[in-house]
Amino acid sequence: MRRGIALGLCLVGLTGGVASAQDPPADAPTRMGRVEWKGPYFLLGLGVEGYTGKLAPNLDPGPSYGVVVGYRPNDYLGVELGYSGGTSNLSISNGASFGNPDIVRNGGQAALTLGFTSARIQPYLLGGIGVEQYSVRSGMFFEFINDTGGYAPVGAGVRFQLNPHLTAEVRGSYSFLFGQDFSPTQDVGAGEGRYSGLLMIGGSY
Repeated sequence: MRRGIALGLCLVGLTGGVASAQDPPADAPTRMGRVEWKGPYFLLGLGVEGYTGKLAPNLDPGPSYGVVVGYRPNDYLGVELGYSGGTSNLSISNGASFGNPDIVRNGGQAALTLGFTSARIQPYLLGGIGVEQYSVRSGMFFEFINDTGGYAPVGAGVRFQLNPHLTAEVRGSYSFLFGQDFSPTQDVGAGEGRYSGLLMIGGSY
């Protein structure tokens, strides 16, 4: 009888040990590269921007910067509000430039982001709409003027979760301009706009 009880206890212990060995640890998803992206987040970015089409010969590429505050209800979809800014110098035929900077741009935008995985490295797409103001340095004589206009940014990026609360990402976007009344070339051609690339650092909670 005692031998039977002892044998039964041994079998129970072995069964429990096997089951415990088969159960993944609590941090297994993280160790396999899967992380949680959902929740509020913010980003600070710095990079470069430039213009295409008829604006390209007149405006040199210059620094770009931005701030983003957003929320992801799940690991894939995000909704964000952002500030976007940049500066540009005017160019002339011999490559000279008139001071620093000649035009300052400030804008705000709302956008949606769509991630493709829930891994620690997550590629994503973005699209949105925004409004911006161009402030031209006083004394300019190339007919550039202060102006406010709209734009539609689209882009893609890759974000990386350094730890559960710190992220880094590279984001590239192209903004289709609704108008360019701030410049002497006011007619907007198909596909003309502004490109930008940002390195962004931020946190999530």
